[in-house]
Amino acid sequence: MPAFTLIAADDPMPQALAEAEARIRAGILADYLTARSRRDHTAALLAEQLAAQVDSSTPDGPRLLDELYGASLGDVA
Repeated sequence: MPAFTLIAADDPMPQALAEAEARIRAGILADYLTARSRRDHTAALLAEQLAAQVDSSTPDGPRLLDELYGASLGDVA
């Protein structure tokens, strides 16, 4: 299976790329939370796999897997 890779660019569209990445991350997070609420373990596992691919393609960025697991805990403060 090919790895998911976000495109790093030095062109005049860094804002558009950042927005696209944010939408991808938000979509994966929403899919994960929906899967957990429906107790759909296969869909949750798929979202975790996608998050791991995003994390491997952006090693210096925030960890999406950490965001998934943190969001699934809800408000613990």
